[in-house]
Amino acid sequence: MQDPATLAWLIQCDIPLPGEVPPGGYPAPATIQRVIDALPGIRANYVIGRTVWEVAVISRKDVIWAILAVRDYSGDPEEPQPFYFSAGWDEMILALTSSMAKYCGPLVLLHESGLPPQVVM
Repeated sequence: MQDPATLAWLIQCDIPLPGEVPPGGYPAPATIQRVIDALPGIRANYVIGRTVWEVAVISRKDVIWAILAVRDYSGDPEEPQPFYFSAGWDEMILALTSSMAKYCGPLVLLHESGLPPQVVM
């Protein structure tokens, strides 16, 4: 959301935006891990290497889950980096992005299903 082109694109797509949209940015993998580890009722299995950072997140009480991966992981867990969900339930993806947005600002979910983009704050 810190890119003016992204904001213009969302407006062009008629995506409803709250009044003032604060700038956002990608979270650092260390921030993602802190957010996930603080969520109650969640189990996380991390795969972290020199060029790989991925986590499978599973609800302890039902069947919802998601897999989050850092794109082109630099190896620095404190450096903000792009991430994506390679698979998972919408409910878990929304819960994770909502929690992360509290630390890094608004995020935009781009659905592969063809649904319009969703701003998460």
